[in-house]
Amino acid sequence: MTRWLALWAVLISCVVFSASSRALEAQDVRVVGLFSDAAVVKIQGKQRLLKVGKPSPEGVELLGADTRMATLLINGKQYQLGLSRDHNGGYQARETTSFQIDINDYGQYLTPGSINGRSVNFLVDTGATSVAMNSEQARILGIDFTAGQRGQSSTAGGIVISYRVMLDSVKVGGIEVRNVRAAVLEGVYPSYVLLGMTYLSQVEINENSGLLTLTKKY
Repeated sequence: MTRWLALWAVLISCVVFSASSRALEAQDVRVVGLFSDAAVVKIQGKQRLLKVGKPSPEGVELLGADTRMATLLINGKQYQLGLSRDHNGGYQARETTSFQIDINDYGQYLTPGSINGRSVNFLVDTGATSVAMNSEQARILGIDFTAGQRGQSSTAGGIVISYRVMLDSVKVGGIEVRNVRAAVLEGVYPSYVLLGMTYLSQVEINENSGLLTLTKKY
C-alpha cells in the first residue's frame, strides 16, 4: 500500500511539472527594449527589465543582449528574439509613433519633455525605478508633493526625505503616458528630472550607436 501511494505521488508531481512546463513554454514573451547585456521584456503582460544572470519571477533568463537581439532561456530552451517579436507568434505590424534622442558628449540621453503640461528637461535613466525630481523642480511644476507618501531615498549625498506622487501626464515628443508614479526628493538631487522606468516601461526602447529611440505602444 505504501509503495502504491509513493508511486501515485511521483506520477502526480510529474503531471504538475509537465503542466507547468507547458504553461511556461506557451507564455507570451515579447522584447520591447534592447540594450547591451540588458533587455526590457514583456512576459504574460508583465514588463520586466532583465539583466544577464538574473531570471525574472516567471523564470525567464537573459543569456545575452545587444541592440539587435536578445537571447532568452525559457524552460531550458534558448530563443533569440528581436525587438517586438513574439515567442508565440502573436506580433503584428502596426503604425508607430517614435521619438529619437541623441547621446551627448557625457554619454547621457537628455531630452525636453513635459510633466502635467509643463516643460521640463529629462535625463533618461533606465536604472531609476521611477520618474524622479528634486523638491525645487516639483515646486516649479506646481506639484503638491508634501501630500504624497513620505519615505526615504538613498542618493549620492546620503539619505534624504522623499515623497511618492502620481503625475497626471509625462510626455516626450508625441509619446504621452498618463498616471505615472514619481518620486520627489528633498534637496538639490537629482539635477535633472530623471525619466525612469515608470515611464520607460510603458514605451518600447531601442538603443543603437548613440541613438535612443522611444516608440509608443498600442
